[in-house]
Amino acid sequence: MKNENASERAIALVHEAVDVLRRAERAPASPVSTFLTAEMRRKSRRAAKRLREQKTQPRYRNLHSAEELAVIYERAVMRDEIHEKAKRDLQRISLEMKRIRKEKAPEVEDAMVKLVHEAARAAEEHGPGSEAAQRFRLMQFLGWFGQQVNDHRRKPRVPFPSGCLLDGDRSMEARYEFTAAEVLDDPPSPDEAVIPIPAEGSGSGRDRVFIRIGLGDASWIGSFEIGHTSVGSVQMMPDDKHLFVSAKGAGYIIDLESRTLVEEIGSDVARVLLDAPRTVFVVDHAGRSLEAFGRSGRIWKSGVISSGGFRELSLTDDSLIGEARHASGWRDFSVDLASGEVRFGDTTATPKSME
Repeated sequence: MKNENASERAIALVHEAVDVLRRAERAPASPVSTFLTAEMRRKSRRAAKRLREQKTQPRYRNLHSAEELAVIYERAVMRDEIHEKAKRDLQRISLEMKRIRKEKAPEVEDAMVKLVHEAARAAEEHGPGSEAAQRFRLMQFLGWFGQQVNDHRRKPRVPFPSGCLLDGDRSMEARYEFTAAEVLDDPPSPDEAVIPIPAEGSGSGRDRVFIRIGLGDASWIGSFEIGHTSVGSVQMMPDDKHLFVSAKGAGYIIDLESRTLVEEIGSDVARVLLDAPRTVFVVDHAGRSLEAFGRSGRIWKSGVISSGGFRELSLTDDSLIGEARHASGWRDFSVDLASGEVRFGDTTATPKSME
């Protein structure tokens, strides 16, 4: 009877551990990958409040508005509070499970094997992406992680796994480190290297602006020839290998690693759009034409779509939709993101395709 109760308790603990991990996985996402201590969370809450009250502004406004940055702080706080509780719960569950299995009762081990087999059967029955499949995946993780802990205890020189389901994803934070940008009010000091883009003497002779791009080791200063609008932007392009820089409308594609100019795409950039999966990057040229880039480079460049302005532009899974100004007024239009085909109602315009 004692072993039967131990088996039931062990099964309950596994299910509880899976529930804890599921809650942790569903915690709010945030580009802040650093785990925030209790004191850091208090500071983050205060910072979010000050941003919302307009008492402070983001330093890198090309990345976030005040509201967006406040949300990032708040989501990081919520995520880490959930993760902190999850780690405490897992530690408690682990200690109790260790006490149960220390008795080495065969009934407990048999119950664990049966539990995993049943979870595997349910995952196969309900298919990938189902709740059953997610729970089986987490059971596998718990088994793997427990084995790594045991191996490390027996052989301390065996590398302990540094990754964990509760670790933050640094990919978004890394992009921010490369794209954070600020226009310098004063020229850089003489000991700071400056990269002229385009090279001195090769441009049109227009005025230049100094922009510091990136943080820490990723930081560099460019002297960019400006264009004919007020739009300034620094964005990572979908291939994660190039930066797009708009210096008051002058558009430049920059190699991320070498920080060299790859291509100029005009001096009339009016806005840029990037879809949520980061697969399509669209440039609005003077409210007249559009140009799209994907993970393999340029996808297409349209002809003239508007007589001078777009509004209500948005990206769907397969189209860019909005309204274009015409002599007769605003007209609804859409552009197929894959082909660049432009459609006004039932009328289709053929774009200038770029292979």
